[in-house]
Amino acid sequence: MAVTQLLQLFVCRPAARATLRVHRRYSQVSPVLSERLQVFESLIEKRGIKERVEASEKPLSIRLADGRTVKGKAGVTTPLFVAQSVRVKGALVSKVNGELWELGQPLEADCELQLLGFDTVEGKQAAWRTAACVLGGVLGVFDAEVCREGASEHGFYCDHLKDNSALSLSDVEDRCKEAGALKLPLSRLLLNVEEVRELFQSSNLRLQLVEEQMNGPTVAVYRCGDSIGVCTGPLLPHTGFLKAFKMLQLSPVTLANQTESSGLMRLFGVAFPGEKDKAEWEKEQEEARRRDHRRIGTDQELFFFNDVSPGSCFFLPKGAHIYNRLTDFIKSEYQRRGFTEVMTPTLYSTALWERSGHWEHYSENMFTVTSEGSQTYALKPMNCPAHCLMFEQRVRSWRELPLRWADFGALHRNELSGALGGLTRVRRFCQDDAHIFCTPEQLEEEIVACLDFVRNVYQVFGFSFHCLLSTRPTPCLGEPEQWDSAEQQLERSLQHFGERWELNPGDGAFYGPKIDIQIRDAIGRQHQCATIQLDFQLPIRFDLQYVGRDGQLHRPVMIHRAVLGSLERMIAILAENFGGKWPLWLSPAQVTVIPVGGNNASYAKQVVRQFREAGFMADFSDDEGATLNKKIRSAQLAQYNYIFVVGDKESESGTVSVRSRRGKQLGRRPSEEVLKSLTQLRDTRSNVDEF
Repeated sequence: MAVTQLLQLFVCRPAARATLRVHRRYSQVSPVLSERLQVFESLIEKRGIKERVEASEKPLSIRLADGRTVKGKAGVTTPLFVAQSVRVKGALVSKVNGELWELGQPLEADCELQLLGFDTVEGKQAAWRTAACVLGGVLGVFDAEVCREGASEHGFYCDHLKDNSALSLSDVEDRCKEAGALKLPLSRLLLNVEEVRELFQSSNLRLQLVEEQMNGPTVAVYRCGDSIGVCTGPLLPHTGFLKAFKMLQLSPVTLANQTESSGLMRLFGVAFPGEKDKAEWEKEQEEARRRDHRRIGTDQELFFFNDVSPGSCFFLPKGAHIYNRLTDFIKSEYQRRGFTEVMTPTLYSTALWERSGHWEHYSENMFTVTSEGSQTYALKPMNCPAHCLMFEQRVRSWRELPLRWADFGALHRNELSGALGGLTRVRRFCQDDAHIFCTPEQLEEEIVACLDFVRNVYQVFGFSFHCLLSTRPTPCLGEPEQWDSAEQQLERSLQHFGERWELNPGDGAFYGPKIDIQIRDAIGRQHQCATIQLDFQLPIRFDLQYVGRDGQLHRPVMIHRAVLGSLERMIAILAENFGGKWPLWLSPAQVTVIPVGGNNASYAKQVVRQFREAGFMADFSDDEGATLNKKIRSAQLAQYNYIFVVGDKESESGTVSVRSRRGKQLGRRPSEEVLKSLTQLRDTRSNVDEF
C-alpha cells in the first residue's frame, strides 16, 4: 500500500513523457522551479521508488454500490479501470471501504467501491484541488510565485506574489483550459518536515505556509507537469478531466499575526468536468444572488452592519422578531426535553482560559481588555468553561445527572476582517449552546435524545439532513481505549437513531469524537449547523467529579451540543432557504390590512389592533394616493403572508377579505375566525399558506 499511495502516477512516467515535453514548450521553467523539480526527483530516488512497481496481481473481488461485483488484480486494477469497464460516466474520485481513494490508485484487496462524480462533495473537492494544481502551473507563466494553493467548498485558489503588472482573469482562464487539454498527469508524494524544507528552501513564505498546513508528520506534495505544490486530498488522474474554468476574484490575503500587507494575492476560481456543469453552476449562482440574505436583510429592513462595530449585527425590529421567534422555539423544546437555562458572565480573567486550555490554543481569536493593576480579561468565545465552573460549585450526586444546561449568552470571536461576510461570519453572535454532564452509562441515551432534538427542529424548517461521525484526529488527547469506547457509543447512537449517516475519519475534535449534522437547503446547498461533541478533557482540566451510587467519586462525561448553531448564521441560511418568503410563525410581516376608501380606515385599524393584541406582526396600509391594486402588489413584494382587504361590506359584517402572499383569494371571513385559524398555524409552526 505504501508504494502505490506515496506515488501513484510515476509508475506510468514513460507513457507521460511526451505530454510533459509538450508542457515544457508551453511553460518556461525558471531556475528556481528547475531546482525544485530536481529535488523532487531526488526524493523519489531516496525512497528507492522505481519507475514500475511490481504488482502482486492477486485476484480481487470488487463490490460496487449498486450490488454488482467486478473482478480485478491487486496492484493493477484501478477504480478508473472499473468505472470504464462498467460504463460509469463522470467518476472523479472513489471511496474504497469508506476511505477516499484516487481513481488512478491501484486497488490492493477485496473491497467495496463507490465511484463519485462532480455532483458529490468529494468529487467536487477532488476536481477543485486538481484545478488549483493547474492554476499553480499557469501562474508561473505570468511570472508569479505561488505560495499556497487549495480548495474550499466554493472553489479553488492560489495565493501568489507578483509584481505590479495586471493579471487578466480571462487570460488565466484560457491558459488553464489549454493546460487541461494537455492531459497532464498528476502525482503525489508524502514528505516529512525535513524533506519539505529541502524542497521549498528557495521560498521562506512558501515554506512557512506549508508548515502551517501540516497537521501531522507528513504532507502530500504533488507534481503537475513542471509545477510542484501541496495538496490536502485526492486528485484527478490527469488535467484532461477538467474542461471548463472560470476565474472569479483577485484579492489581497491577510496572513495570521500580520498587520501589514504581505503583498500576497489570492486568485479564486471554479472548474468543471464539462461546459454543462459550468452552465448549471452559473444558474445556481444567479439563484443564490437572488436569495442572498444580505439583499433580503436590506430590502425587508431586518438588519445592517456598521464600521463602528465591524462584524457585529444591528438587528432592526423585524430582524429582532425573527431572532426572538427562533429563540422561543428552542426554549420551548428545552422545556420538553429537560434542559434548564443558565446565565453566565461575558468577561473573564485569563486565569479561566488558562485553566481550560483555550488561552494556549485560542487566545489570538479572543478580544481582551486590561483593567487596573494590568489584569487581563477576555470576552468569552464559548460557554463551556463557565459551565464547568458552575458544575464544580458544590459536590454533585449521581442522582442529579444528567445535568443539561443551556446558555444564550453573547459570544465574541476576533475573526479576521477579510473573513467577515454578512451574518454567516461575524464577531459577535449567540448560539443555542448547551452542555450535558452525565454518567458514562447515560451517554448513549443522551446522544440519541440530542439527535432527536435536531431532527424535530429541522423538520419544522423543511430541511433534509444527514450525519457525519467524525473520529479521532492526529494528534489527539486521551487514551486510545477511551476513544474506542466513545466512538463505538456514538456509532450505536446513530444506528439507533435510524437516519442516514457517514463515517468521517480523522475529523473529530482533539478532545473527543463528534457528530456533525449537514442540512440541505431549498436550492441544494449544504450547511453544517448542528453539532454533538464529546469532551474528555475539560472534565479532567477542571477536575469535575460526582458521587456515584457506590459512594465513590467519578468523572462525568461532557457533551457540547448545538442545534441551530449561531443564531445569526441560521437566520442567513433561513432567509436564503425561504428566499425571503418567511413562514407565518417566523415572518416579520405577517398581516397587512388595506382599507378600500377613507370611510373604512377606522375599521381597518381596529382589525390591526385585534391581531397585534394576539401577538401578530400586523400593519395598516395608509398609502392614500395608491390604487387598491398597487397597494396589494406592494404588500406582496413586501412578503406579507396575508393581505386583508376591508371595504363597506367587511366593515358592516365584521369580516375581512383574505389574500395569501401567493395571490390566492381565500374569501371573506369573520375576523375572529381568521384570527383563530392564523393563531393555530403560527403556534404549530406550520408552513401551510391556506386555511
